[in-house]
Amino acid sequence: MSTISINNFKVQLSNLDKVLWPKQGYTKGDLINYYIDIYPLIQDFLAQRPLSLKSYPDGINGKSFFQKNAPDYAPHWLSTYGIYSRHRKEAINWITVNKLADLVWVANRASIELHSWFSTINKPDEPSFAVFDLDPGDRSRFKDVIDIALVIKKIIDEMKLIAFLKTSGKSGLHIYVPIKTGYKFTASKIFLKSIAEMVIRVKPGLATIEWRKKKRDGKVYIDYRQNGRGKTLPVPYSIRPTANATISTPLNWDELTPGLSPEQFTLANIANRLGKKGDLWSDILQIKQSLPSYLL
Repeated sequence: MSTISINNFKVQLSNLDKVLWPKQGYTKGDLINYYIDIYPLIQDFLAQRPLSLKSYPDGINGKSFFQKNAPDYAPHWLSTYGIYSRHRKEAINWITVNKLADLVWVANRASIELHSWFSTINKPDEPSFAVFDLDPGDRSRFKDVIDIALVIKKIIDEMKLIAFLKTSGKSGLHIYVPIKTGYKFTASKIFLKSIAEMVIRVKPGLATIEWRKKKRDGKVYIDYRQNGRGKTLPVPYSIRPTANATISTPLNWDELTPGLSPEQFTLANIANRLGKKGDLWSDILQIKQSLPSYLL
């Protein structure tokens, strides 16, 4: 056990040599250092947004567990926010990462992935963006996911909207449409479902909005249902518990070429990519777009 001081907050660190990614040999210390380095790029996707944690104390091949409630032994300075859960009929003391010390504490728990809400604690029912989660089916290839993403992009372009793209870090793609404050999740879902139905009319053999896996017929699932209070997806630059330590990486739309693979973007090369491309999502939260009224 060691203690470091981050902006006058004392953070206890433990088992820094613990290997979390056996294939690559990456340790918990590597995880913590990565998140310290990337924090300036992700802080606005974490601040004031409840975080759903999944810890891997024995590495990515060991048992993992979810945690929403801040534990009793959390330091007094950890940023938390209590929100009543209608489902659980009790308040959940959500962890929020409002400062670097919060993030280091989270990473020290081997919480590899950073899953945050689409809304903030100030306006929990009003999302900052509408999000498509494209998930390949058991008969589809990543090329099919790319095809569906490009159809969505064309429709969004015709609506004169701006959309941002990233890999999920696993097998899919995420498309974020930043929206202005004031829309409820119900409005963003209607918007997303309308576009998804247009895509299916164009690519009926490739895409589906069927939420039951066994009824998807192996097609790419356009998941718009993730848009809701309390739902989460990995933030941009979140590392994932995959063999090669892949990262949910922002992309330029012109990078969606047939040879693209989410496996290309890893802890080993993300710093080099950022050096060349910069932060492609730097302005997403400054863009406040209106949704087309004729769809709502």
